[in-house]
Amino acid sequence: MIKKLGIQILDFRFQMQRIKSHHSALVIFGFLFFLTTISAAAQDLKPLAATDPALASLKKTLGAMQSIQGKIRQEKSFAFLEDKLISTGSFSYKKENRLRWQFNEPIEYIILIKDNSMRLREDGKEKQYKGVDKILRQVKEIILGCIDGSIITNTNYKTVFFANANALKIDLQPKDKQMREFIQRIEVEFEKKDTRLKSVLLTDPSGDITRILFSDIRTGQPINESSFTDF
Repeated sequence: MIKKLGIQILDFRFQMQRIKSHHSALVIFGFLFFLTTISAAAQDLKPLAATDPALASLKKTLGAMQSIQGKIRQEKSFAFLEDKLISTGSFSYKKENRLRWQFNEPIEYIILIKDNSMRLREDGKEKQYKGVDKILRQVKEIILGCIDGSIITNTNYKTVFFANANALKIDLQPKDKQMREFIQRIEVEFEKKDTRLKSVLLTDPSGDITRILFSDIRTGQPINESSFTDF
């Protein structure tokens, strides 16, 4: 049960699609976490040492950021399907530890993070998940870590860094056994010029891939505190 819920939460599989095959139907929840999937070779990415000044500069810049807002588009690719599941929405982040993550299409799904609390609402109804505190903490850690840069030095992951003239890429593999049961790999890409989060890719053990792309990014603008407390 916990493993199943963990897959739903971290993959953000919160849009419901029904796929029928012969005598059965499969319910799929799709929340997709940002990224452009291009191979390291195609991007001409080269390995980067963890001590490289570019990474320290990235972490410092992101850590100093007071707020960021933008649009998100998530695309879920399944190993057994040709079609992608698409969700669109927006996000708002405010230092410290405040995040609103919202999908409006094809269904409404909202995640609110404020300090140590995390609330979820799907299709107008708030969801309560019990017995999965560890998974929820990891979800919050990943979401906030990608935005504020703390993922760069997070020791819960095996981390490899890459860079080219335009981008910095972080490749992470969870060390925790339970975590690896529902997320195998995380790839985070930042714009090198302005250090903005560009994309994130999640791969699960079954080979399903979640991509989330950011656009219309705005930084340093005021955000009402109620955005992180009121659905």
